[in-house]
Amino acid sequence: KRMAVVKHLLYDPMDVRWFKPAELCTKHGLRGHIKEPVGTHGLFKCSFSTPITQNDTIMLILYKRVYPKFPESGKIIVR
Repeated sequence: KRMAVVKHLLYDPMDVRWFKPAELCTKHGLRGHIKEPVGTHGLFKCSFSTPITQNDTIMLILYKRVYPKFPESGKIIVR
C-alpha cells in the first residue's frame, strides 16, 4: 500500500500541520508527503510514491545543503 500511518516521529497535531509542506523519505529511497494528522498524539497519515513495507524507516529531512554560486570565469572576487 502507498498510504501509511506514522507514529513516534512528531508528538503534537500542531507539529504535523507545521511540517506538512516538508517531504518525507525512507531508507529504501521512497518519497512521500504528509496528508493529515490522526488523533491528538502526533500520529499522521502519509502517502508515498510506491508501496511501502513494514520494515522501512521514515525520515523527515529538516535541512537542505546549498552550495555557493561562483562566477563563470572561475575567479573568486573578495571584497
